[in-house]
Amino acid sequence: MASVVDYPLVSIIVPMYNVGKFALPCVRSLLSQTYPNIEILIVDDGCTDNTIDLIEDTVGDDPRVVIHHKENGGLSSARNYGTQRCRGNYLMYVDGDDLIDPRTIELMVEAALKYQVTLVAGSFAKTPLLENYEIEQAAEFKVESGAERFTKLLLFNGESGSACGKLFARSLIPYLAFPEGQLFEDMGVIASICSRVGEIAFSDAPFYAYVTRPGSITTFKKQGPKHAQDMDETIETVRLIAGGGFKDEFECFRAYCTLRVAMRVDLNTFGDRAEGRSYLRRARKLAGRASRSRLASRTWRLRCMLFAISPKAHNAFYALYAAVSGKAIG
Repeated sequence: MASVVDYPLVSIIVPMYNVGKFALPCVRSLLSQTYPNIEILIVDDGCTDNTIDLIEDTVGDDPRVVIHHKENGGLSSARNYGTQRCRGNYLMYVDGDDLIDPRTIELMVEAALKYQVTLVAGSFAKTPLLENYEIEQAAEFKVESGAERFTKLLLFNGESGSACGKLFARSLIPYLAFPEGQLFEDMGVIASICSRVGEIAFSDAPFYAYVTRPGSITTFKKQGPKHAQDMDETIETVRLIAGGGFKDEFECFRAYCTLRVAMRVDLNTFGDRAEGRSYLRRARKLAGRASRSRLASRTWRLRCMLFAISPKAHNAFYALYAAVSGKAIG
C-alpha cells in the first residue's frame, strides 16, 4: 500500500480577505479532498473581520493547513505570496469563497502523470451559495497543444483565462507572477503559460465552482476607468504574447474583453464622462467587426452584433440568458 510520501505534494493557495463565514465551505471542500498529500496555504491578506478566526476553528490542528499573514495587497499579491512559499510538486489556486469537487486534485494529478504534462485544466460552474459541491458527470481528460489552448483563450471558447480550476507543475512557478494592483490579472499569466507549454491535459468537467454572492468580485456590476485601463493593459500583454500570429483570433479577443468591461461601465465613475463615452464607442466598433468574424462562436457573434447596435439590448439579452440558464456567458 502506497504511503503519503509516494504521492507528489500538491499546494493549494487560497487568498483570504474579509469573506467571513463564506470561507468555511471553501476550506471544507479542500479538507475533504480524496488526494492524500496536500498542503493548504491560507494567505490572510490583511483581513479585518473574523475570517481567519473562523478558519482556525474549522481546521483545528490539521497539519495540512498553514495560515500566512500579510498586509493587504489584493488578490494578485496574496497569490504571489503563497506561490513563493509553497513546497508542492504541483500547485493550484482557489479563491476564498469558491469550492472544488472532492476528487479534483486526485484526478488532475492522475492526468498530469498519465500524460506527462505540466498543466492540467478543468472547467467551472457558477453556483449560488453552497455548503459543498460535487460534479455530476464523468471526468474524462484529453490532450491538446499549448497553442490550441491559447487559441481557445483568444476566442473565449473553452478557456476563460482564469488561474483557478487548473493544476500547475512546479516548473511553471517562474511564469506564475500575477501583476499586483491590476484587475483581470489572470489572462495575461495564463496566456503566457499556454504559449510556453508543449501540451496540456484538459477536461470539460466543472471541477471548480465559482460562488456568486452579493459583494463578491464576480458579481460586481458597475465598472469604471480603472477597469477599462486594466483591461487594455491585459489586452496589450496578450497581444505581445501572440506576436505576429493569431491575428484574427486576437481581434476577437480584444473585442470580447472590451465588451465585457463596456457592458458594465458606469459613466458617473469617470472624471471625464467623454472618456467613458469614447470607450463605449470603441467597444461598439470592435464588437461590430467581431460579429462578422468567421472564428466567433454563434453566441459571441450575437452578443457582438447586439452590442454594436445597442448596449442596452445586449445587456437585456445577457440578463435574460443568465436568468434562464443560471449561468453567465463571459
